[in-house]
Amino acid sequence: MTAIRPAWRVLLWPTIGAGVLLAVLLALGIWQVQRLAWKNAWIDQLRAAEALPPEPLPAELDDPAPLAFRRFAVSGRFLHDRSVLLGVHERARRLGVFLVTPLERAAGDPVWIVRGWVPYEAPRAVPNPEGVVTVTGFLMLPERRGWFTPEDKPAERRFWAFQPDRMAEAVGLPRSTPFAIAAIGPGEEPPIPQRRPPMPRNDHLGYAITWFGLAAALVAFWIAWARRLLRDARTP
Repeated sequence: MTAIRPAWRVLLWPTIGAGVLLAVLLALGIWQVQRLAWKNAWIDQLRAAEALPPEPLPAELDDPAPLAFRRFAVSGRFLHDRSVLLGVHERARRLGVFLVTPLERAAGDPVWIVRGWVPYEAPRAVPNPEGVVTVTGFLMLPERRGWFTPEDKPAERRFWAFQPDRMAEAVGLPRSTPFAIAAIGPGEEPPIPQRRPPMPRNDHLGYAITWFGLAAALVAFWIAWARRLLRDARTP
């Protein structure tokens, strides 16, 4: 007569594996819910700022943090030879980066201008306006590097997080503003660089539903599979 294997031996390792995977899926879903709340708050700030006319950017800002996402207009000359590339982003199924160029002002430190999205394969093959230009956009604060943020390549002027001090050092600027002005579209510039749209996309709810749906599917699959496994294990 064949001995019946204890149920815990049959289910131990599959349960541990499923539990780890379930924890990962739930963590990703919770993370997207948190991102959703953050993005909604960001959009609310942008909408509030959009309702106000742009202000002239002061020569000096003691504390730019309270002014994040406020719209400003700034005039000066682009220092195209000191541009850097920031991040990686997809638009219309094309991979690209953001072109960031310091703008030299008549008064105050050079201010970083996020000019817009450019294609990854030819990021610097874009029109470079000369002379005095005026840029309107929202104030963008420095970004923190995360655990999964790739290493910057200062020698190639390639950065993955907006960090003004590191960028200024890489391009030989003695100083720069501790923030950027992200140009928003539509504008009169050519299609490339593509400026940021006034309102960002907010797909985090869909992502959260996807992760939680996968977690629910995993639980349903495990229950059905475990019942069959136990039934087979108890069959002489």
